[in-house]
Amino acid sequence: MREDISINKPSPVSDSGGWTSQLVMTTLFLAMVLEALALGSSMVTIGLPSILKEFPTDQGGWLLTTYYLAGAVAAPVLGKFSDIYGKRKVLLLTLLASCAGAVICALAVNFPMLIAGRALQGVIMASISLSYSLIRDTFPSKPAAIAASITVTGMGAFSIVAPSLIGWLVDNWGFRGMFWFDTAWMGALAVAILLVAKESPLRRDANPDLLGALFLAAGVVPLLVWVSMSRTWGWMSAQALIVAAVGVVSMILFYSHTKRSSDPIINLGLFRRKQLQFATLTGATGYALAGTAGTILPLMATAPEGTLGYGLGFTTSQYSFIATPFALCTVLAGAVLGTLVSKGRHPQVFMALSMTLWPIGLVLLAFRNDTLVDLVMAALILGTGVGLANGSVPNLVIRATPPDDQGSTSGAVQLCQTGFGAVIPVVMFAVLARYATITPSGIQYSEDGFRIWLLIAAGFAVVVLIVARTLLWDRNKTTAPVQAESGSGKFSTGSAVEPGPEAGLAPRIP
Repeated sequence: MREDISINKPSPVSDSGGWTSQLVMTTLFLAMVLEALALGSSMVTIGLPSILKEFPTDQGGWLLTTYYLAGAVAAPVLGKFSDIYGKRKVLLLTLLASCAGAVICALAVNFPMLIAGRALQGVIMASISLSYSLIRDTFPSKPAAIAASITVTGMGAFSIVAPSLIGWLVDNWGFRGMFWFDTAWMGALAVAILLVAKESPLRRDANPDLLGALFLAAGVVPLLVWVSMSRTWGWMSAQALIVAAVGVVSMILFYSHTKRSSDPIINLGLFRRKQLQFATLTGATGYALAGTAGTILPLMATAPEGTLGYGLGFTTSQYSFIATPFALCTVLAGAVLGTLVSKGRHPQVFMALSMTLWPIGLVLLAFRNDTLVDLVMAALILGTGVGLANGSVPNLVIRATPPDDQGSTSGAVQLCQTGFGAVIPVVMFAVLARYATITPSGIQYSEDGFRIWLLIAAGFAVVVLIVARTLLWDRNKTTAPVQAESGSGKFSTGSAVEPGPEAGLAPRIP
């Protein structure tokens, strides 16, 4: 593994710039990419009955699992490629690959073909880290902090309109209609970003480390499959143990290869920094708890009223009374955070605030959940926690990572977020399974089951907050980011950029 030696590198963009129409449009289109990611995730859960009607199977859960597995593996691999070949170029290839996956899903003649299309669609999850890495390289510092937060927290539109839009598409054109819509939107966004967004001038002169990518994929996929399927297989069944063993051995090979490689796909040496450890731990926790909130709130709202101690009997469209304030708080928190970070505030303060809000909102939801006011209050608190967590991560990673490692390190952090986000729902439903009852309207969970899980999640958030605030807290008061590091891979700004007066100073984004 290469040594961590700080050196000064030229900043690709002047610090003195402000917002321009080009920056506004780039931020808008990158935010829409993240909304497309949310659409790709939610469309299958809403359109699943229509899919299973044409392809009868009890393996429908793989349509979502495959999407996240592909995204988890793609994030660090494509992040590394973006450091070598250019972040906008790799982002566009990611959009086109996801667009091709949507076409395959729309044309699927059998369930395996549909699964293959979903795997290709899932690579769009790499766009999270690619988007804010591109912003870091092409925006002046103050707009960059705001734009990075807004693009990751998203515009919130699809959490409000997705059920109605997808329902309309499925009702009129079947499940294929929603995949054709996704195809058109992805293609349009690719063209818009090609025309509006600037390419990053930063490059690493390095090999793409395909062997490292192979070991990483062979480790991550089996381990996530083991976590996802072991409740069905049995945790100690032969099938589960074989899958887990393949994953563990592959991860050992990945670590061994990374230590020997002069320019590995993930520079593990960077993760010795407390700043990056803080971002990874709290970001993964926030991502997982957001999944908890996003799952339990609709379950409580749509449960039959007055029979379980909770439940409002809402329809999917009526759930917008809760989803809308949740989404608005998420977006507003991200925008306010970005503005304050651009004025010199440290993003770890806002992540700590997020970790403080989680236990408050989760405990409130555990004990007050039988009226609309109760659920809206919990949604306001938890939505703010989601916005602060999602908006903090890109700014924390930008601050802690040298520019020539930005793509691969951002992808590695996202891998941790996605992986932990995949594990927590499995644990949650394992806890809830003891409190499940099969009814004519489906599986219902008792209030005690929800309360126990919500208190476990709140306790975990408190532990993470204590560790982050004591062991991993960055006490450096400066707003300057980490400087670039040297190694066998060479760093350049490309022929299109000439260093200005700021050349030789530390990179620009706080």
